[in-house]
Amino acid sequence: MSSLTRLKTDILDFIFPKICIVTDERLSDDNSNDFIADEVFSKIEKVKDEDLTLIKAKINSDFFFSRYAFVHDNEMQTLVHYLKYKGFSKIGTYLGETIGNILAKKFQENLSGYRYIHPVPLFDTKERERGYNQSQFICKGICKATGLEIRNDIVYRKRYTKSQTGLSYTERARNVRDAFELKKKFNPGSVKEGIIVVDDVITTGSTIKEVIRTLKQNLDVKIGAVSVCLAKD
Repeated sequence: MSSLTRLKTDILDFIFPKICIVTDERLSDDNSNDFIADEVFSKIEKVKDEDLTLIKAKINSDFFFSRYAFVHDNEMQTLVHYLKYKGFSKIGTYLGETIGNILAKKFQENLSGYRYIHPVPLFDTKERERGYNQSQFICKGICKATGLEIRNDIVYRKRYTKSQTGLSYTERARNVRDAFELKKKFNPGSVKEGIIVVDDVITTGSTIKEVIRTLKQNLDVKIGAVSVCLAKD
């Protein structure tokens, strides 16, 4: 880095210091990211193995992994809020790379039959309003860590669905029933290996279960699922 570039960086850091969005404290120069302190991130509650087993069965996935507990007012809820509603898309890439590194180190054998990752689609109107699909950025991070290939050309959300927040399990399932469909230009013959569906938060699993159901009805490959976090009461 040139002296001039370093000077510009120092000035910007002085005027706009990097602040942890959880603690509101200034981040150290050696922090691994620009939005949450490493020591805060490392202490976020992790999900238990039994939770993974339960969700895997509920959504009918051939493989499932999630890392963090999503609890009201916890650090992960703050991160996801900034990712989805504050334009901090880089948080998605960071979280995806964190998840991807775990997958690459601990689940190589489980992932041997998978080649693709696919974000849970947003309805077109919602994606335009938000400006991006947060799960796409999570996929970018996973791809960077694992080498899996991102696909966006397979399945889409064909109709608007109201927010799942506040709905019962039965209402959530009904809300997303038949909401997804294979894209008309998609060639099923282009997929000969497994697909992992990626989402940010899984609450009851209704949405990702419906994506998996749509894929399994049309493709004869393994369908797995990964989320950054699972909601807890």
